[in-house]
Amino acid sequence: MLENIREKIEDRIIDLINSSSGGRLVIFKPEKSDMDLVVEKKGDYKRSPVSLKIYDKDELSQKEDSAVDDNLYLLFLHFDMVKQDIEDDVWIKDKTSKFLINKNDIGKFFVNKFGK
Repeated sequence: MLENIREKIEDRIIDLINSSSGGRLVIFKPEKSDMDLVVEKKGDYKRSPVSLKIYDKDELSQKEDSAVDDNLYLLFLHFDMVKQDIEDDVWIKDKTSKFLINKNDIGKFFVNKFGK
């Protein structure tokens, strides 16, 4: 993925998580990591944060077994170059399962993972 497009995708995911989590999550780009984003529950710093790695939706079948850590989530999505936005359907893959969700529910998904 081109660097400027990756930046737009990461920024959009941060916006989507913030808007649907009710301000209960903190999302940031790690400086020294191969992960794209890190999500943690606001005010609960004893709990381990989760890391997000972002892939194009076309890579879902190739990366099926890539999530080997309980705190790693893979996001598979498509970025529409014309609209400059993520398409509505997003796949989230963890160590054991995969979930098809609407992009506007990404924050709710992680709030539920952390426990309300």
